[in-house]
This record gives sequence, C-alpha cells and structure tokens, in this order.
Amino acid sequence: MPSRRGPVFPALWLAALWLTACASAPGPPEADDIAGRYRHVGPVAATLEVRPDGGRYLVRLEGGGSSEAGAASPADCVIEARGELKDGVLRAPFGPVETDTFSYGAAQAAGEGRTLEIVFEPGAAEVVAADTFGYCGLGADFAGRYRAGD
Repeated sequence: MPSRRGPVFPALWLAALWLTACASAPGPPEADDIAGRYRHVGPVAATLEVRPDGGRYLVRLEGGGSSEAGAASPADCVIEARGELKDGVLRAPFGPVETDTFSYGAAQAAGEGRTLEIVFEPGAAEVVAADTFGYCGLGADFAGRYRAGD
C-alpha cells in the first residue's frame, strides 16, 4: 500500500536549508560598525553622520528635502541627537544645534522632547522615526533607507 505522507526527503532538505540560512543571517551590527557617513537612498537629499560620543553616539542628519522639489525644497534642516545603540536600534532625543541658517537651543530641545529612531544593519541604516513636524520646513522628511559610505 502506498504511503499518504508523500516524500519525506524533500521536506527534510528544505528544513535543513532554512535552518542554515537563519543561522548565517547577520545579526544587529556591532557598536563599532555603525560609525560613518550615510546618504539617503531615493529622492530625498539627506545625509546621516554617526560618531562615537563617550559610550553613546552623536547622530547628525542634514537636508531632508526632495531633490525633485528644486528651489522649493526645505533642505536646510539639521538634527543632532545623542543616544545609545541597543540591538541594532539607536533611539535618541534631539539636542541643541546651531548653524549659519538654523538654530535649536538646549532649553527648546528639552522642552519639546523630540526623538529620533534609526535601525542599523551592515552597510545601511533606516530612519524609522524623526519627529520633525514643526521643526524643519514643511515637506522635510528624513525617514527612509540610507547607504553607508556614499
């Protein structure tokens, strides 16, 4: 009488292949692996810089406007935030920042409590949350994927 269970070998082979793939998948990056410069992938003209800062990280985002918007692009937005990396995720409150065209003081930063969240993986970062509404010009957006080394 034929078996109703079907061939066992292909199912075992697929299970072994899946386990091998999971075991070799890269985990969250090590702390030393996230420092550097990143450029937004896509139409948003934005850069991300990450530097070690006494056990934490200083994150600087600049730009935020669509390159397709031309002169109407809100491209002078700057965010500086300091936070810790945990399991590949950096969460950080906005801090004070001063440039020729932008000013955000320590008291304002503390009072508003704006935050930034970035997920890192080898060679890339994704800004998943940046509380910029009312902080940057209308239309500025830092969310999205960034590639390292550009």
